[in-house]
Amino acid sequence: MFLYQTGKAQETRFGVKGGFNYSTIVGDLTTGLKFRFSGHGGIFVEIDFSEKFKLQPELLYSSQGFQFSTDLAAIQNGGAVGDDNDFRTNVQLNFITVPILGKFALNDKLDVEFGPQFGFLVNQVTKFKDLDQASDVNADRRSSISGDFQLDYGAAVGLGITLSDNLSVSPRFYVGLRNRLNALATAQNYNATIQLSLNYIFR
Repeated sequence: MFLYQTGKAQETRFGVKGGFNYSTIVGDLTTGLKFRFSGHGGIFVEIDFSEKFKLQPELLYSSQGFQFSTDLAAIQNGGAVGDDNDFRTNVQLNFITVPILGKFALNDKLDVEFGPQFGFLVNQVTKFKDLDQASDVNADRRSSISGDFQLDYGAAVGLGITLSDNLSVSPRFYVGLRNRLNALATAQNYNATIQLSLNYIFR
């Protein structure tokens, strides 16, 4: 309703976008976690309020998460570190995200973007790989649980770089502000994602 009413008074354009995610978890209890490479895609609306300011709500499917490796010798020897990691775990957090970004034009080619982002967890997919198995052996195990659309929220900041009348790229950084460890009163950690998007806008 907001977009419809605003669009009647302001110039409104629709677009599609997609690109890459580089995500992890930051904060407490994250030692050994590594970034996970994945992707995102969806639609957006760009609403002009003036030559210098635009509003850009988006609706995206975004795969985030993290990965880590485990040293079996360290577990068996009470913490003594072995030579190699034996297991790799990839945790894939699939979200529907809704960024609502203000875009401030620095010039004809460059915008600064920032604003809130809301995410709804669709599911969590965990992939477990035994690195000691031979390459021709299927040693992967996979499990999936529903995310029950659990809410995540945070702040996004980035740039919009115009390539042509229809194409642009937008590097962006998102950090969550909702603690993922609500059950642990003394610990806090948050989702964090670096995104690079290619955008096509219909004019």
